[in-house]
Amino acid sequence: MPFDGAGYVETTQGGMFSRLARIVQFWRPAARTMPAWQFRLPNANPDTLTVQTLKVGRALIEDRKDWVQRRYETRDGRRCAVGALRAAGRMINATGSQNGASATLLAVAISRGFNDVESMNDNSSHKQVLTAFDEAIARASLIHSSVPSARA
Repeated sequence: MPFDGAGYVETTQGGMFSRLARIVQFWRPAARTMPAWQFRLPNANPDTLTVQTLKVGRALIEDRKDWVQRRYETRDGRRCAVGALRAAGRMINATGSQNGASATLLAVAISRGFNDVESMNDNSSHKQVLTAFDEAIARASLIHSSVPSARA
């Protein structure tokens, strides 16, 4: 009779592979994120949400160790510029503002000679990416301040 290994496979929950999976799950670093409730802006207009999304996105990668190139996001919570904008949009629970923030940051990337935000992130230093966020925040704030309010 050929060997099929049926007697050697553990089928209980306390098997070697399930214990190994629990150990890996325990030691895997958790992603560092900020609580979503801190950034919710109820009844805010789209321009305010765009500025807020850019500011939160910049804050997510402000520390050099939280920034990454050639990946949107890693398991340990490091993000590129686009990944930071996506995470910021999720945190403030505003999907529409992510488009305005992405468009503003894309305009900055194009003005710096890049085709998209990803190539700007991958071919620039951390400091240059942060200054791109600062420029995008300034542009979005300028647009927000120049638009007359409906209450005036």
